[in-house]
Amino acid sequence: MEDLNSLSISLYDPGMTHIHRVGLAGLYMTLRRLDTGGGTFEGLKFVLDKSRIIISWNGNGLESFDKLFKTAFGTTLTPPAGLIDFAAHRGLAMGDLQRIALTKAVLGSFLQHNKQNKIPKGTKSRSLSVSLEDKQVLVEYRPFVKPYAHADAASSLLGRKGQAKSCVAIKGWLYPGATQRHSTLSGTEMEDPAERFLCLLFAPVASLYYRLVHRGRDGRFDVRRGTAVCLPHVSELERYSRCYERYLRCPVERLCADGLGDAGLSALVVLKAKDSMDKLGVEGCTILTMGTVGWSKQQRTRTGVAVLEDLEEKTLDRFELAYRCLPNNIRIKLPKPTKGSPEPENRYFVSTSLVRGLIADNIVRGREWFRDLTDLMGSKDSARIVSYEKGGLKQMVDQVSWSHEADKHFVEAVHAAIRNRYGALASQAKQRGETIRFDREFERMRTGLMRAKNAQTLRAELADLFARGGLNRSLQKGWQEVLPLFTGSDWQRARDLALLGLASYTGKGADQIESAEPELDEEEQL
Repeated sequence: MEDLNSLSISLYDPGMTHIHRVGLAGLYMTLRRLDTGGGTFEGLKFVLDKSRIIISWNGNGLESFDKLFKTAFGTTLTPPAGLIDFAAHRGLAMGDLQRIALTKAVLGSFLQHNKQNKIPKGTKSRSLSVSLEDKQVLVEYRPFVKPYAHADAASSLLGRKGQAKSCVAIKGWLYPGATQRHSTLSGTEMEDPAERFLCLLFAPVASLYYRLVHRGRDGRFDVRRGTAVCLPHVSELERYSRCYERYLRCPVERLCADGLGDAGLSALVVLKAKDSMDKLGVEGCTILTMGTVGWSKQQRTRTGVAVLEDLEEKTLDRFELAYRCLPNNIRIKLPKPTKGSPEPENRYFVSTSLVRGLIADNIVRGREWFRDLTDLMGSKDSARIVSYEKGGLKQMVDQVSWSHEADKHFVEAVHAAIRNRYGALASQAKQRGETIRFDREFERMRTGLMRAKNAQTLRAELADLFARGGLNRSLQKGWQEVLPLFTGSDWQRARDLALLGLASYTGKGADQIESAEPELDEEEQL
């Protein structure tokens, strides 16, 4: 009689990190999808519990695990061919654009090296024409042509006799950021027992991915922010597997984010939908960013880590409001035709919200949502991009639940001052027959507030702003509440609120100020 072998893995076993728990969820979803009846698949028997999985097999299980991995980690065979096709995701009606986005995200994180993705150097990208917003757009992607490393991992899990190995070396394709301390010395690499190795193997299946699109103060694309891998803190396998399906159904414009905080909160909002947090099987989220650094441009390096824990319902509600007011947008772009070239195809990219990225980072740090707006308004280029989002910012000002009502009154007073000032400029220009230079006045107010480096100079700038604005009923009505903002010690906070008022003004004259719609270069497109 053959020996019975087994692996038992629990969410709460010693050594289980959040990426291991996400991997256990990926294994859970895969086995449930491939169940051929009574908890069996190709000679493997498994028991799925809320927090534990037990897999057993008779004799040598190499062949059975090899079939499991090759089935679990597949690629599409029908057009568009060569894309990631995890068994756990099958039957959930993912669109072509979403599947391409998933493939690019996995290639930018877990499977970035040719040794693991098995894509030969020089492999030509494939093109796919898809319908998007009533237009045809061309999308390119690198196709898989062979089974990738995850599909061939049975020999790493089991020894020759089919027994689970006591230790398995962990590389970066299993755990992004994992490295060997000394490449020439054995025993200096990360190691895990077979149970945890199996979890890491399935981590890509249940992770959430976001393409990061962020512009710095100089207006350039930040290559350090490439792909965000979100690892929810899984507390129950069944509940998480259900809410994860919401992510797979997301439209492609919701698969992009500005940064770490934006990606993590976007992931939790998608998983949550209209449920309460205690129904998700999730207690928080860890976010890893993969990007390009100057000392290693040939690969994607882990460039950031953030952890979201103990989030209150109202915290996610506030971010969800920011997402509604400041959403991502799809942009269709037609490249310029060149002589002798075929007619160019439409391309698309997703523009993210620079302001929402700042709001998300503030929420993650437990700070007020408008803090450090000076970082975005510090240069003319970034201020023009922020101005493009003034409508969404105005909605935030009107709809958000303010911690202090005086803050809202102060912002409204700034709006009134700007409205009156623009009105006076329009009247003067009309009398002289000149062009109204609202943009010049906007820039004068912005640079004046940015020059304020202490409480005294800020008070002078605000006094000038309100004096030029003339009669201000909003300021008169709430001056007793607003006055402490002028005279208090936290002058940086008052400056942020004043800049918020400037950036969120949408009245007459604001539409004549040139705003910069964020664009990406062609090589930065999805």
